[in-house]
Amino acid sequence: MPEILGPMSVVQRALPTGVDGTKLAEWQMREGTSFGAFINQLGAAVGSVNQELAQRWGYLFGLSEDMMVEYPDGGSVTELGEITDMSERDPVLGTTIGHMIDLKAYGGAVGGSKRYFRDARMAQINSTIATIVNQAKWRFEKRIFTRLMTDTENAIGSAGYDVPFIKGGGSVAYTPPAYSGKTFASSHSHFLALNSGASKTFANVFNDLAETLAEHGHSAPFIAHVSVADVETIAALSKFVQFVAPVITTIDRGGETSGNQLYASGQPMVFGGTIGYYQSKHGLIELRANNRIPTGYVNMIKSYGQLDPRNPLWVRVHPQVGFGLVVVPETTSDSQYPVKKVSLEFEFGVGIGQDRTNGANCYLAAGTTWSNPTIG
Repeated sequence: MPEILGPMSVVQRALPTGVDGTKLAEWQMREGTSFGAFINQLGAAVGSVNQELAQRWGYLFGLSEDMMVEYPDGGSVTELGEITDMSERDPVLGTTIGHMIDLKAYGGAVGGSKRYFRDARMAQINSTIATIVNQAKWRFEKRIFTRLMTDTENAIGSAGYDVPFIKGGGSVAYTPPAYSGKTFASSHSHFLALNSGASKTFANVFNDLAETLAEHGHSAPFIAHVSVADVETIAALSKFVQFVAPVITTIDRGGETSGNQLYASGQPMVFGGTIGYYQSKHGLIELRANNRIPTGYVNMIKSYGQLDPRNPLWVRVHPQVGFGLVVVPETTSDSQYPVKKVSLEFEFGVGIGQDRTNGANCYLAAGTTWSNPTIG
């Protein structure tokens, strides 16, 4: 399994060939901090960010070093033939289909000249590092949600594609394998649209998306990603499970006959966390709100655990690097100030994993058809 770069891994890779670590440790910056101490501080910060990204979003993806993903292509099913002790066993050949995951490098730098580290204040350096780290988080999270919630096929090379969940056709038309007596066609799609003008609500969205996953063998609990703008509307649904703080030990509804009657112990996290649950006809759905999602859009997936390869997405990493930001110093020929710039680089790609059925999206609006959301 690819490595998640922690503080020690980052620090160990930070010094380039030909640079003496002892001399760097002696090199004092403007406020008396040595470059060695700076690298240790930077490594600790970057390593913790890498682990934070894996911990926060690992329920959505597995890690891979491969550039391609291959899996069975479904369709109609014939029964296994009956045999006798004299029968020849006919060869059976399964068909596969696949897609690619692009790998791109992103980065920013601290410094720019050999005098920068001599003259810059630590507050300036820390501010620059914090900016680059936030840019890395922004890039990664946006790539995650863009792949989760759009049906775009991105060309890679002359014939390869980065694909969405099942979209009903396209350049890589995928037919899901049959499940529980039900077969599917290549026109089957996991990008739905419901008309709010025809009395459709988020209750219909959650039930339809849960059914879309369940019919392929994924079982509850599911996770749904919703817009922060829709939290109040969703919270008003009769089967919404509301969080109640642990300090509340009893709930007396008195004469109340309407409103929420289902509760879970805890605190809601409206911005980027769990806001509550929804009890659908196909099981419990955990609801997570995110500002990146526009109003009316919902994504639903089945998580199989942190960094599990059965999760809906795969994050591709370079086999010689691993997952996360790395520190790359740029040297000079000056023995007194041997480093002029320190780059923070993040090399990764985000694609759908081996199971293109493990994800579905719906757009709820008046008289609508599916259109891709603009991820913030």
